[in-house]
Amino acid sequence: MKKIINIVVTLAIIGLIGFGIYKLFIDGERLNSFFDREVTLEVWDQVSVSDEVTVKLIKVKDDRCMEETCEREGQFLANFLVFNSKKIAYIELGELEPIELTIDKLSLEYKIELVDVSDDGKSATIKVNKG
Repeated sequence: MKKIINIVVTLAIIGLIGFGIYKLFIDGERLNSFFDREVTLEVWDQVSVSDEVTVKLIKVKDDRCMEETCEREGQFLANFLVFNSKKIAYIELGELEPIELTIDKLSLEYKIELVDVSDDGKSATIKVNKG
């Protein structure tokens, strides 16, 4: 009985890892674009920019302050997975700060600018440039 439970737990863990890999690298629409062009991504969509770097929108978090007693303005925060053929970087961009982020973790430098986030928080428009 203990052996069966171990097999079931192992299969569940392998299934969760497989589902995570599927969501990160396979799920969503695949778009193509070029540097210095705006592209709109919905959650889990990815864009390949000039066949050099791929940017995938993981999630958009609504961090706006909706109460009347708030002392801050708030913003949408968009989380991206940026990868090229050798390296991966996880970044978070906000509407207010920073507007443009330079990623030098990858073998080449890239600048990603969050141009706009839809009002419902389901899509984000970005622009990718070479650094």
